[in-house]
Amino acid sequence: MTDRDVAPRRFPLGFVVTWGFALLAAIAIGAFAPAADQAGWFAVGAGATLLVAFAAELRVGQARGFIFRVAAAAVGGVVLLGALSALFSLAAIVPD
Repeated sequence: MTDRDVAPRRFPLGFVVTWGFALLAAIAIGAFAPAADQAGWFAVGAGATLLVAFAAELRVGQARGFIFRVAAAAVGGVVLLGALSALFSLAAIVPD
């Protein structure tokens, strides 16, 4: 016998937490890290995003789809970090 979901699914809170963390980390790295060291700090931010995704999905406490949700949240956060890293890189080469 399979369990049916009684309530409709809502947007997972773990995505919002992870992507918000990635956004804040990217802005902080772009604002405070020297241009020569930003690539290394973005790699550290990507690792921290993975840990935040794991912790946020553990906090949700739902076993069904756990691996998929962690992977989706982490990949979304890393894509966000990569996009902002590209923007900061382009901004660094534009002459004043």
